[in-house]
Amino acid sequence: MRKHLYRQRWLKLTSFSLTQGLVMFLLAGVSYAHPIKAQEYLSKRLTLRAENQEIKKVLTDIEKATGVQFVYSSEVIDAKQKVSVQATNSTLEEVLIKFLKPLRVSYELVGRKIVLSATPSVFNQTGAVDLHEKATEPASPKRTVGGRVTDEKGTGLPGVSVLIKGTQRGTSTNAQGDFQLDVPDVRDAATVLVFSFVGYESKEVIVGNQSRIEVSMTPESKALGEVVVTALGIKKQAKSIGYATATVASEQITVNRTTNFMNALQGKIAGVNITSLGSGPAGTSKIRIRGQSSFGGNNSPLIVVNGVPIDNTTYGARGDVSERGSNRTSDGGDGLSSINPDNIETMTVLKGAAASALYGSRAKDGVIMITTKNRGSGNGIGLEYNTNFTTDTPLDYTDYQYEYGQGENGVRPTAPFPTSGQWSFGEKFQPGMTQILFDGVEVPYVPQRNQITNYYRTGSTWTNTLTLSSGNDFGGFSLSVSNLDNKTILPGSGYNRKTINLGFTQTLAKKLTVSGNVNYSNESRKNPPNIAEQDYSPVVLYNMANSMPLDLLEKYATDTNGNEVVWSRFTNRTNPYFALQRFDNINTDRVFGNLTARYNFTDWLFLQGRVGQDYYSREQDYNLPTGSQRQPPAPVGFVNGQYVQDVRNVREINADFLLGANRTFGNIGVNVNVGGNQMYRKISRHNDFVQDFFTRGLYTLGNGRLRDPVYELSERQVNSLYGSAEVSYKDVLFLNGTVRNDWFSTLSPANRSILYPSITASFVFSQAFASVLPGWLTFGKIRAAYAEVGSDTDVSPYANNLFYSINSQQFPSAGGTPQPLASISGATVPNANLRPMRVSEKEVGLELKLFNNLLGLDLTYYDKLSSDQILRAQISNAGGYANQLINVGESRNQGVEMLVNFSPIKVPRFDWNITVNAAYNVTKVLNLGSGISDNMITVGTGDFTGELRQVVGLPIGQLFGFGYLRDGMGRQVFDAGNGRPLRTPTQISFGSALPLWVGGVTNSFSYKGINLSFLIDFKLGHKMISGTNHNAWRHGLHKATLVGRAENYVIGNGVNPNGEVNQTKSGVQAYYETVRSQNIAEEFVYNAGLWQLRQVTLGYDFSRFLPTTFFIKGVRLNAVANNVAVLKKWVPNIHPEQFGFPSDNLIGLEATGLPITRSVGFNLNVRF
Repeated sequence: MRKHLYRQRWLKLTSFSLTQGLVMFLLAGVSYAHPIKAQEYLSKRLTLRAENQEIKKVLTDIEKATGVQFVYSSEVIDAKQKVSVQATNSTLEEVLIKFLKPLRVSYELVGRKIVLSATPSVFNQTGAVDLHEKATEPASPKRTVGGRVTDEKGTGLPGVSVLIKGTQRGTSTNAQGDFQLDVPDVRDAATVLVFSFVGYESKEVIVGNQSRIEVSMTPESKALGEVVVTALGIKKQAKSIGYATATVASEQITVNRTTNFMNALQGKIAGVNITSLGSGPAGTSKIRIRGQSSFGGNNSPLIVVNGVPIDNTTYGARGDVSERGSNRTSDGGDGLSSINPDNIETMTVLKGAAASALYGSRAKDGVIMITTKNRGSGNGIGLEYNTNFTTDTPLDYTDYQYEYGQGENGVRPTAPFPTSGQWSFGEKFQPGMTQILFDGVEVPYVPQRNQITNYYRTGSTWTNTLTLSSGNDFGGFSLSVSNLDNKTILPGSGYNRKTINLGFTQTLAKKLTVSGNVNYSNESRKNPPNIAEQDYSPVVLYNMANSMPLDLLEKYATDTNGNEVVWSRFTNRTNPYFALQRFDNINTDRVFGNLTARYNFTDWLFLQGRVGQDYYSREQDYNLPTGSQRQPPAPVGFVNGQYVQDVRNVREINADFLLGANRTFGNIGVNVNVGGNQMYRKISRHNDFVQDFFTRGLYTLGNGRLRDPVYELSERQVNSLYGSAEVSYKDVLFLNGTVRNDWFSTLSPANRSILYPSITASFVFSQAFASVLPGWLTFGKIRAAYAEVGSDTDVSPYANNLFYSINSQQFPSAGGTPQPLASISGATVPNANLRPMRVSEKEVGLELKLFNNLLGLDLTYYDKLSSDQILRAQISNAGGYANQLINVGESRNQGVEMLVNFSPIKVPRFDWNITVNAAYNVTKVLNLGSGISDNMITVGTGDFTGELRQVVGLPIGQLFGFGYLRDGMGRQVFDAGNGRPLRTPTQISFGSALPLWVGGVTNSFSYKGINLSFLIDFKLGHKMISGTNHNAWRHGLHKATLVGRAENYVIGNGVNPNGEVNQTKSGVQAYYETVRSQNIAEEFVYNAGLWQLRQVTLGYDFSRFLPTTFFIKGVRLNAVANNVAVLKKWVPNIHPEQFGFPSDNLIGLEATGLPITRSVGFNLNVRF
């Protein structure tokens, strides 16, 4: 069987790859991006007259005349050396021979690049060249050493100077990065080779007994010349920006990957809290930047792909979108899941208001900017294949009691059809005992361990991507086709995603550049797991009686009529095998992309136009199966059940222009941009709900007894104008300002126009005071910023309108004629003065690089004020309304972000790098309005116990619930009559559910081409109320419920209401069930902190072993593991991240989610 499965998998991969290859081959045939052949460059003719001119000037003249580009090391050619060259209508090949031969320099043409290297001396045929010593130098014993020099990505680096230290003897690498050199064969002296290249740190390698040397060059500090992508896709020098950003390399999301690629970034970005929810691999990724910016449930950042925003609606359990029907707590994913990470080139996180200010009303939660590939990395056609396969093992963190088994009140089941399948308050296990289950089946009364891992299966995820790309001096393209197949751990559940991505860029007539991207995805979700509720969810498994055999539960899931067999007196505890009859199919087709045209009037002035669209159609149908215990019976002639069809269409169109100028006047630099945007968004929904069926098992609209159709439509438009200006002084002091004005279609005309400004400053003091600062300070910069941004989702379309509905019954007029009657629907009166919330933020930062980049520090402090938050205020009901939405809420976020990079060991063959990121954030509620009683509001209620409230003066997200009643001395109080715990008269606060600290520590090692890295991440300083432990307690599974079992009663440690020592005996089951009957939460409040070994990656690049003439150019293999181990947690029986609700209004109110999985597998990348 296993062999057959492996064969099927390989057949699928082979079929997929061949299909992709055929498509790529056909497209390659029509590509316009072929590089010019080398001989065509060499045949170009030119006329050159140079009398006693510097070599650098001569090479520049040749480049301008022929279009080639010279690559060389300063050790090969002295650029300031003066030469004389005369050529009239000569070919480039003739000029090079005539020009380079006297210099003893040879060349190699790669594409349009001409790599210059030293020519071996005719007097010394060793491969080493001495340009300064005489050829008659005495010979000494020598041996040949060869090797390869690569850049930070493992690509061969041409033109690298390789010198024997202390001499002027050396060579340079060829186009593939290879070199060969004769070195002294003197055993008593250590020969050291020095490798140097412009833009990279020099490296020294001891030759020793090596005959082949592999060197990986490290780029010099990019802080001074690094360019980052900022808001609207504007590229800026990193040193000029006055706010914090984070750039993510594609390798961080493609090698050790997750199904939703954002989850792979947990613990990697300072100030960004990413949580993978306990709702399945295709579920929502919860992202919060700098804490929670509002009282609303969704505080997710804006997602921008290639400069154009895309929709990231959360279809998670109780997320942004409501569903019809019973027991709807499955996770349908988010917008990020449709993106193939293999197509991502870079990703930039704009954390604060200043960084994202040019997005105005959409920027309150930060921005994640994704740039996809639009051309090949080099010249010519390239083909790349990437495959990633992982197995997903469910992890069971329960530590339940297995001393007493199924039953209630100390009695095991001894008669047919017992209803104690969810209770473990039975008898103590003894050898030879039996129990009676279902219709009289007698089975051993023994512990049934590992029920969770036995029910769930081992999942898997297999992703294959084939990318065809091309590039030359004028542009190129990148085309990828990908397939992802996921088998979820829940039987019958899975996810498939097919994507096609095309990106291109082309320069026309030197000044006009046209680029674009088109991304198509087809996603199919099959039966995403239901979570948190007691029906059709893991709650049942985590409460299962600890002596219930799963094979028996599966065998007796239904009776002969197909109805669920009674097994629990709680009818809403669905048999987990009967629950597999539930189906939920979600199919999404999505296309998003943009077309951009940029015209460069001069080298300092340009005009850009861009139009982008994001469109998807989401079709879903699901059922509530006929025959479950929890449903009421249908009328005679019908069977119960539900069926829903839902179709949503979402379209967003963005059109914008940008005019930019960048000039320098002496020491003063000026960079100005002005532009505008129009955003149009349309959402439509068709939904049909049917109840009860005529024909059993036929889930269609036509087979339903009751049908209730719904149609919804909303449209929104925002027009915007914006501008930015930067003034710099001596390229060390930068002052930036931006302004954006948005006009909203959803607001009243008087409030429709809103302005969002920002101002930032940056000072590179290490460059300004370089002559007086110590040499160990490689780079230093301070920055400051202030900005105001908003939210465009607070005020929904038509919020200013009154709606009315037509009564289904007709009422007689004064004349007695029946006529329709309309009435205003809803209890909320419109507010014409309503406006979006506003966020103003101050930020200061310090960046340092020390000891030649061995140590780096990036420190940021921010203070963010969120005002005008929209809350519901009660009003007099005399006018027929109960409340009104008003701008009154106010909260503040304050925090510190830190990023430290450290290289403890950096020697020729071994590198050890440590990256530590940490963020501390506190969010406090400042104002809820004068009409709020007790200065608090309830925003969420737990499925089993507890509430989430916002309280003035306290951090956001306060967990509330009933506690144990205590007297003035702190002693617990018990009922004098039944001995059970008493609760507090009102709910009390247990602390905030928002973490104070989030971060991660990454260690990476490199030794002789072997790369090993591991990530430990953490979330600390917050609380949770655990619904799983609440249920385990009241169902007799929690180990703490063993107290009193032997005696068959419990006497609580405390006093009665009269202050007397409690001596009243309580029945065991009744005592522990009190937490449910009295809704007591205190027992289940835990520290929600977590230290997790999140990722381990071990890889090796086999490219060095491939012949240069081989059709495969590179092979890299990585072993990967995710969710490897919990290092420290404080909550028992679950993983702290097992909770599956994405809403911030339910955070900390844990209800049982899908088990966390450990993923182990490999990633293989092959370049052709």
